[in-house]
Amino acid sequence: MFECFHCCSRSVIWDCDYNFEDFGYDGEGIVQILHCTNCGAEIEYRISDTEEEIE
Repeated sequence: MFECFHCCSRSVIWDCDYNFEDFGYDGEGIVQILHCTNCGAEIEYRISDTEEEIE
């Protein structure tokens, strides 16, 4: 279970997943949207499908 960064409540629930393209981001990946039922905050996680090289 996720914790809200705004109110620290454990009432964050999954809403929907989108492709990067749906949000206008470059590359390939998933944008996961969650929201807090306690304070109404919306949380967006971006998960890239490409590996980044570490120099």
